[in-house]
Amino acid sequence: MLKEAEQESAQSTGNQSKKPSDDAMALILQQAGKSAAEVAALSTLDDADRTAEDQFSGEPPTIASLFGTGKAREFHAGTFSPSPAVAQVMSSCLDFLLTRKTEGTLVDNKKMLFRDDIINGLAERGFFGLAIPKEYGGSGAQLGDLGPLLRALTFVHPDLAVMFEVHNFLGPVTPILDFGTEEQKKRFLPKMAKGELLGSFALTEPGVGADPSKLSMTARLEGDRYIINGVKWPITNVIYGGVCILIVKLEGHDLKPGRDSGMIIFEVPKVDSENFRMKRNDLVAFDYLWNARFRLMDFAVPASCLLGPPSKGLAQAFSSLAKGRGGIGVNSAAKTFKLLAHIVLDPEFQKTGNDTRPTANDVPNAGGWTSFRSTFGKPIGSAPRIETWVGRAATHGLAARELGDLCFRLAANGVRDETQGMIAKVYATKALLQTAVNCYQIQGGRSVHTDERRKFARMMTGDEGTADVTGPSPTGHESRMPEFPIENYIGENMHEFMIATVYEGPNPVLSDVGAPNAMTRSIRGKYLEPIGVAETKGSFGLMPKVKFGMFIAKTVIGSWFSSGDLSGVENLFPEKQRYVKRAFKRNRVLGRRILMIIAKYQKTFMDQSLLLGDEGGIFDQLCHSLASLCFALSIENANPEYLKVAAALDLEADLQMKGMESSPKLQQAWAEIGKLIMNKDSQLHRDLIGDIKVLDIPLDPRFVERFI
Repeated sequence: MLKEAEQESAQSTGNQSKKPSDDAMALILQQAGKSAAEVAALSTLDDADRTAEDQFSGEPPTIASLFGTGKAREFHAGTFSPSPAVAQVMSSCLDFLLTRKTEGTLVDNKKMLFRDDIINGLAERGFFGLAIPKEYGGSGAQLGDLGPLLRALTFVHPDLAVMFEVHNFLGPVTPILDFGTEEQKKRFLPKMAKGELLGSFALTEPGVGADPSKLSMTARLEGDRYIINGVKWPITNVIYGGVCILIVKLEGHDLKPGRDSGMIIFEVPKVDSENFRMKRNDLVAFDYLWNARFRLMDFAVPASCLLGPPSKGLAQAFSSLAKGRGGIGVNSAAKTFKLLAHIVLDPEFQKTGNDTRPTANDVPNAGGWTSFRSTFGKPIGSAPRIETWVGRAATHGLAARELGDLCFRLAANGVRDETQGMIAKVYATKALLQTAVNCYQIQGGRSVHTDERRKFARMMTGDEGTADVTGPSPTGHESRMPEFPIENYIGENMHEFMIATVYEGPNPVLSDVGAPNAMTRSIRGKYLEPIGVAETKGSFGLMPKVKFGMFIAKTVIGSWFSSGDLSGVENLFPEKQRYVKRAFKRNRVLGRRILMIIAKYQKTFMDQSLLLGDEGGIFDQLCHSLASLCFALSIENANPEYLKVAAALDLEADLQMKGMESSPKLQQAWAEIGKLIMNKDSQLHRDLIGDIKVLDIPLDPRFVERFI
């Protein structure tokens, strides 16, 4: 569709050599009243997005489901099937990490980093080369195989998952594989596979966050080298002696303003110098990773470090971001389940296997906070509101997991579905934040208590284990770690749960700007740009408008009858088929609504974030519809517990289409799922949280003497 649009628009302008985004977009934006700065920024981003799409093949399935006949099998996340060699590396790394976590030797609290021997041990086991092809010293894992590993790493320590994702998906592994020369691949990838070079990705700058068209770091070509000047801040995982992908503004290539970005492989120096300064940031999230700000001052790098062609830096960055967003969805889903585990499970039973949990009917029996904590004579977990919160979290977590895994599968198959990537990220992170707030409320005052193990471990100057109690100080606080320290997963990590809504682009920016742009780009190229070009020349643009009108009519009529292509879907039992068809029907209705917004607002439709964004707009509705679709496709049989989740997702999506957040019927459905999560004998409990390790509960009456 996009290539046809470019041809038609080029004919309309009488210039076959230019894409419409070269001039048409700027003309149309000017006609819509945009300032010169807005025109430059929006044109730059649009051109980068279009170019990024050229790195992939195939039509994005989400767009097809909105404006055509979507294929259900394109929304199935697939199954976890790594090669034996990849599975061995994953297993070895996880065993190593779990052992060290149990021993308490995973992190260096003095340096606030993972211990050096942890990084070395992971490197020896092939951790950093998992996503690198075998010919460059890696294991050759497919992207679709890495979702479960990211979930497992999140359970061990969430910062491990971030480290793995930044190293592989954002950069430098993915950009070098996608855009590097053979010489660049042979130079960098083997060292990265061995863990000799840890990778990072530097796009963000002071004053340049959501709008990367305003890049200020420059790289001036002088002979056979680039002279780089500027600041990057904040950058995750950038370390001395590592390798970082820089997105810069190129000089010396005679490129147009706004189309002068480049991607450079930067070997981070091992020490500061007159040309390089770096300072670690003191973060309250990702705090066991090296996150830093650095300045380059007339810093020279070889011209051979330019990655990909000049002018395509932003496009290549967007390509890598599209592959990375799935990881955020996967991580957020894992954290959602970990939060639930900490309010539902009994840590004492996990330690001893002595099951003293209640078995009465119709009350939570998992033995954790929701079981023993009572209000008005009943465990709080039996309160309808708590059941609803727990069930909603589990429902959204399951859907988020499928959406994240789908991102990996699409990327592995060479398909860039930018809209789906944003949906996976936004849906999962919103679900995580909502779950964190609810779990904080469920725990009440306990959520405010300091995590004493973390606090005192960081205060200690050595790396030894727990210190003896020294008794109260004059201020009433102990000066050394208690024998039984109070730990607090939920309250101490609220920043970890919140940062997910910002990382890789703030949710409102993605949903109000990025997603509408992605959902409508092909339509703009094929229909709106020829109309806009004609009007800027004083013509009515009859033929382009007729073509657009015919497309609207075809899409509207199709939205009444199409229910998607279900060919190739496995295990298509009646309930699964019904939910899949209903989701496709909703998507076609949303496609129709998008076209009506475009037709009504014409050149200013992109400003209608209240209609298109995530506060009850088209994007928000599409998030819920795709969540329902992807989860329904993941069900292998008519398990009644999982069908309850599918029914709740379907009902919620229908309500969203009507502009409703919830209903008594939906809350009842969530409550039923919540009861199952808090029931140790249910399938959902065993599958989702049963094996997650949780912390001691100091307010459990059985063990309160430990803490007094």
